[in-house]
Amino acid sequence: MANVKFTLKSITKEIDKAEKKLRALRGKVLTADLKKIDLNLRSLRRARGIIGVVCRPTLHYGQTFKTKSK
Repeated sequence: MANVKFTLKSITKEIDKAEKKLRALRGKVLTADLKKIDLNLRSLRRARGIIGVVCRPTLHYGQTFKTKSK
């Protein structure tokens, strides 16, 4: 049986991109929408933190596969 290990680096990159887009939009929206954007930014930071704690990075980026020794 093979152990499958992988990282979520692509997901964290997408979270960073979304956070940058929201920060860029923040100055262009009405004050009523700022609360929604702030909540979205807070949830993105929280999701990135959870991924960082739960899925520790491995030595290699991407997927690494290990087989069980006999």
